[in-house]
Amino acid sequence: MRRYLRKALHEPGLSIPLMVAGMMILTSVIVSKLVLDRLAETQQTHFRQLTGAFLDGLSTALHPYLLRREPWEVYDGIDRARARYSGIESRLVLAVLSDETVLAASDPIRFPYASRAPAFSRYEPGSESLDTLEPTVWVHREIREGGARVGRLAAEIDVRQLQQVRQETLRNLILFNTTLTLIFAAVGWLVVRRTMYPLLHLSELLAQSGDGRLEPIGRPDLPPADTDVGRAYRRYNAAAQAIAEREALLHRLAEEERRALIGRYASAMAHEVNNPLGGLFNAVQMIQRHGDDREQRLKAARLIERGLMGIHNIVRATLMTWRGEADVRTLTSADVEDVRQLIASEAARREIDLDWHVAGPEEYSVPAQAFRQIALNLLLNACAATPPGGHVHCGIAASGGGLKLTVRDNGPGMPADARATLLGQEESAGAAIGLGLWSVSRLSQSLGGRIEIAGPPGATVIVEFPTRNDDLRIRAVA
Repeated sequence: MRRYLRKALHEPGLSIPLMVAGMMILTSVIVSKLVLDRLAETQQTHFRQLTGAFLDGLSTALHPYLLRREPWEVYDGIDRARARYSGIESRLVLAVLSDETVLAASDPIRFPYASRAPAFSRYEPGSESLDTLEPTVWVHREIREGGARVGRLAAEIDVRQLQQVRQETLRNLILFNTTLTLIFAAVGWLVVRRTMYPLLHLSELLAQSGDGRLEPIGRPDLPPADTDVGRAYRRYNAAAQAIAEREALLHRLAEEERRALIGRYASAMAHEVNNPLGGLFNAVQMIQRHGDDREQRLKAARLIERGLMGIHNIVRATLMTWRGEADVRTLTSADVEDVRQLIASEAARREIDLDWHVAGPEEYSVPAQAFRQIALNLLLNACAATPPGGHVHCGIAASGGGLKLTVRDNGPGMPADARATLLGQEESAGAAIGLGLWSVSRLSQSLGGRIEIAGPPGATVIVEFPTRNDDLRIRAVA
């Protein structure tokens, strides 16, 4: 019950009519109380005036007979007074002497001469009030002579007619106030529903916006603009239009982002495939120049095979990334040798000395394809930054169960934007930087690796590959 009452209080369409009805009920109770109190006061005053006149006339007529104690004369006066005062219906009248014996009574059989006056006929404070459930009320009047008490008159007055008037008045008030309360409650409910319609209409429109779109209100349904409801509706339409424009903008931005991602992905694929293609072209040139030398021919054939396998692995890694699969092949010494062969030709073409240092087991618990891409990109960037006659160092060694790759050159140092891209501090690589460093950063993050950058002079990049169960962070050192 309390839950439903709390819910009703939060519903303006119910709470306001209930409040109106409650105020009407309270008002009707107060008005009814005032009317009934006024009626009771008027009846009491009128009753006292009538009974006072009745007792005054009776006491005046009976006074000398009470002094002489003549019962027949007193009885005759009582009988004639009851017939004379038709406005008062007296059931019983007693003339009582000072010793509380009955001198005369309107019913001499019940109360004979010289009998003891009944206790209920004696005066008690409040006995003359009409606020009683009894159908009769006793009224009293003392009779004195020269300051001495001679006796008293007591009359039992029928007040059922006065009580009936009061009850009818109460019933009429209840009926009238109930009818008026129901009418006002119904009118209040209709007025509130009419007043609350704009808010309820807006609530329904908002409830229909589950998909994030607001349906604007048509122009024919818009109230005048200079009203509160008209201003609220127009503000709602402005919000609906703003949300629609934002949704269109987000859709356009998402489409542009999708196209940018496709372009970036295509560029990354071209960049990754171009790395082994350089080594393949060098192997073809080696065959063309030294085709008669069986050893050189076999060496070039192995290089071509490894290059094609590298392209195959790139395509395979792309498919695994697209399908959500993992690169499960671990790094071996053959993969490290492939990287050296591919970079050696590029270093020779640029007239750069390649310092290659490998220390570790034949197999590392590191994804092979990710290591190949990271190492090739870093070494190609180092070769591009090193002037002819310079040196590029590559060190590969086991480190804490993982692998540590060190690439160092003696170029001018890594630019700030390239450093930020490599450390993952920029969302995408700029045109001047290319996709190589961006790919290194993303691959290292996906593996949970750590990148350190040192220099100038030159640039030293250290990448630590953790084992598959390690959780390392990316950090930078100046």
